[in-house]
Amino acid sequence: MNTRKHMSRTRTLALAGIIPLATLSLVGCNSTSGTEEGADVEDVVDEDEEVAPYNGALDSEFYDAYSSYIGEEVTVSADVNEIVSDTSFTIAGTDDTTVEALLVVTEGEMTEVEPGLTVSVTGTVMESFDLPTVEEETGLDLEDDAYADYDGENYIVASEVDTSVDADS
Repeated sequence: MNTRKHMSRTRTLALAGIIPLATLSLVGCNSTSGTEEGADVEDVVDEDEEVAPYNGALDSEFYDAYSSYIGEEVTVSADVNEIVSDTSFTIAGTDDTTVEALLVVTEGEMTEVEPGLTVSVTGTVMESFDLPTVEEETGLDLEDDAYADYDGENYIVASEVDTSVDADS
């Protein structure tokens, strides 16, 4: 009888340990997990990826993705197209692209910038040029007539203009 009581006690202890484990195992298999609607794995991964700051030529790749860089600091290399004033100029796309010239407004005096010179511009990508807004944000007093053609156009507010760039880069 002693053996039977001992076996019964062992079974009771074993069941007491197994039942909570089995219950916890089943909780992980509930029916609330199912197919998620409206989100693919790719969507979730894409949301986590940040767009790296652009550092390259003013080409169709940059131009096509321009809206994704608005408000961001980028570095763009291109040839100076036209001098607009003593604090701004336009840069043109490379010879093998059809991108439009882009206005660059510098935060200070431009030195050694002339048409045809290859420059590297580091600055903030902006959209929809509005003269009074640009003057207020930069503290510059820009000549109204010089900027009439750029109203509503994309532009960059440059914090640095490097004129020592190799023309082949």
